[in-house]
Amino acid sequence: MAAVLAVPFVAPVTVGAQQPNLDFTVSGTSTIRGWTCTAKGTLAVKPGGGPAVPGFPNGVQSATLTVPVKGFTCPEAEMTEHLMQAMKPEQFPEIVYKVEKYEIAGTQAQATGTMTIQGKSQPLMVPVGVKASGAGVTLEGNTRLDMTTYGVEPPVVMLGMLKVGPQIRIEFRGLVVP
Repeated sequence: MAAVLAVPFVAPVTVGAQQPNLDFTVSGTSTIRGWTCTAKGTLAVKPGGGPAVPGFPNGVQSATLTVPVKGFTCPEAEMTEHLMQAMKPEQFPEIVYKVEKYEIAGTQAQATGTMTIQGKSQPLMVPVGVKASGAGVTLEGNTRLDMTTYGVEPPVVMLGMLKVGPQIRIEFRGLVVP
C-alpha cells in the first residue's frame, strides 16, 4: 500500500530542512470492504533548469518525493498493523518517487519518474495539477498502482476470509515552496 505513495512528481526543494508538505490518501478494496489510510510525505524540489511551472518560473531541475512507511495511519489500529506487516518498514523505511522529466500545459503537468517501494523500482507517469499559490505551488493529483508490481503482498487475514486487492489508488495534495 505504498504510495504512494506514490505519489509522484517533482524532486527536492533544496531550501533548509524539509517538513512534510504533501498529504496522501491511499485506498483500496478487500473481499469485505473498502479501506483508506493516510500519510504525509516530503517533496523536495531543486528549482531551475526546466520548463516554467506555476510558482517556479525557472522550472524544476529535480524533484524527489519521500514518504516514510511508518507514517501511514488507518482508521483502525488493526488495519495499520496489517499495513505495516505488508510494507515491512524496518527493512524498507521509505517510499521514494524521483521525477526524471515533466511536461506542463497550463495548470496540468505530466511527471515521469521512478517509484521505489520495498527496494523495487518501476517507471511511473503521474498527472499533476499545478497552481501558483502564495510563495509556492499547490500540487494535487492521483494515480493507481498494483502493489504486487513492487513486491508488496496484499494482506490476507481471518483465515483467508479477508483478502486485500492488489490495486490501490493514491491521491495527494500539498504546497511546495521554493
